[in-house]
Amino acid sequence: MKMQALPCYCSTLRQAARAATALYEEVLAEAGVHATQFGALQLIDSAPNLTTTELAQAIGIDQTTATRTLALIKRNGLATDTVGQDRRQRRWSLTSKGREQLRKSKSLWQAAQTAFEKRVGRTEAVALRHAAYLAATRLASE
Repeated sequence: MKMQALPCYCSTLRQAARAATALYEEVLAEAGVHATQFGALQLIDSAPNLTTTELAQAIGIDQTTATRTLALIKRNGLATDTVGQDRRQRRWSLTSKGREQLRKSKSLWQAAQTAFEKRVGRTEAVALRHAAYLAATRLASE
């Protein structure tokens, strides 16, 4: 059976998220990094020393998911954490291996971006990204 249009906003967004994730996972597999990990690496690179909580909030995921993702990134030697002001607080930065992994993965990520735009349409993809971000920020603030 082919995918069906659903009347529910949530279900439709989940359909789109699963399809987009599958595309990015397929393309990024060559680099040995998952789409969720790549997003976290990009954020840590652009804003080093974020706490786990700040990183979770910036990505829009819960603390537990962020902790699991960061533990895997740390275990793979891509990032390191240091104790913040509070002993429970962790601040994250990329290791040299993490910076190299990010550099090598960027061309694959760009290929995924291009494939997404080709399948969806450039104008539609840009509009979708804007609408999704707008929805995420507005829904999270309530």
